[in-house]
Amino acid sequence: MPARLQIKAEDCSPLGQLILQYLEEQGVSMNHLAELSGVPQPRLRGACFKGTCPTPETLRKLARVMGKHHLELYTLAYEARIEHLPQDANDSSLELLMRELFETARELGLTVPTIRPSKAKIRKALLELGFRTEDEQSIGNRFDIG
Repeated sequence: MPARLQIKAEDCSPLGQLILQYLEEQGVSMNHLAELSGVPQPRLRGACFKGTCPTPETLRKLARVMGKHHLELYTLAYEARIEHLPQDANDSSLELLMRELFETARELGLTVPTIRPSKAKIRKALLELGFRTEDEQSIGNRFDIG
């Protein structure tokens, strides 16, 4: 049984909360996670707190051990940095979109592609998801009632 953590969840960023959850679920200590990931324990501990900026390398190392994609950890780590989005961004903000993509992929048991999809495939997928060009958007807005 790992030693009791001195870090409280309420003091943690979303990334820190995920790390604490991982430690609890896996029954490992922060020291052990630091060893497995190759991230110095003080840096790992610091990455848990609100207002910290873990390096991309730290996030890549952690992601590898935790079985996550590093962009998912990056999104959690920098969530507070993109909090103040323009009002018209609403649910289409990058942070929400990234989180939703990773959550859906995980639910479906999908992994990140090893080869980057072509622009044509990405465009097709975005159109299937309901994205529209600005011209299509403004034409649609003209016919919206109420």
